[in-house]
Amino acid sequence: MKALMRHAPLVAFCLTIGVLFLTEGVPWVVQSQASTITATTGSSNTSETAVTADKTGETVELAAEGEAPSADQEDDEKSAASADGAKEAADASSDAVECCKPGDTTPPLELVEKVPPGGLHSPYPDYMKMAKDDPDLVVQFRLPGCNECHGGTGGGGFCPALSQGVWFWGNTDDVLFRLIALGSDGLAKQGFHRIQWGSVHAGMPPMGHTIKTADHLWKIIAFIRSINPPGTNPPEKVIPGKMELEDWEK
Repeated sequence: MKALMRHAPLVAFCLTIGVLFLTEGVPWVVQSQASTITATTGSSNTSETAVTADKTGETVELAAEGEAPSADQEDDEKSAASADGAKEAADASSDAVECCKPGDTTPPLELVEKVPPGGLHSPYPDYMKMAKDDPDLVVQFRLPGCNECHGGTGGGGFCPALSQGVWFWGNTDDVLFRLIALGSDGLAKQGFHRIQWGSVHAGMPPMGHTIKTADHLWKIIAFIRSINPPGTNPPEKVIPGKMELEDWEK
């Protein structure tokens, strides 16, 4: 009994701790849990990072909303922007070289100023089939008055024949379109040089004001090609226009 009385304070302390544990929980554990809950449920509008300690004492970072994007996210955004820029550049490039289309109503003089040398291509490459399918193609040749100088069917008048496979400035689509639209003097001003002369030493007058649309001019060129001997037109025989780059830049 004396031994029990001697240890009474210790027994009372243990009983008190036991009662506190059962009713309130361990104080330092409760405090740690409350700190963690407060950190994780705080305001989501801040961009700062909350740091707390869990039950084991390890440091834990809680990133709030508004966190800066990761390196992978930035790379993805840059890749998407680069792809969009490349697509726009490709579309612009495609628009720049896409010439020409059937039915184009652009005035010839406007087209030769807009498209750089070498960029004009006929939308009617199969000119022989076109001439065969459309016997009235010669009418396109006569409408602006080409027959008055070169004859009713292009065989020659007081100006050279257009049916002998002889090309004074070249025989590409680009050169023929510019020559008819601008005339020989206008073509020379764009930097082209005459390759040879025919029997008549006279210049070609500009027809770009008389021929109203690019499509009409392409049909005239198709007719001219159709009356020339086989092997004198591209792609069998190509005579590019003769010019210096610095002449065009002027």
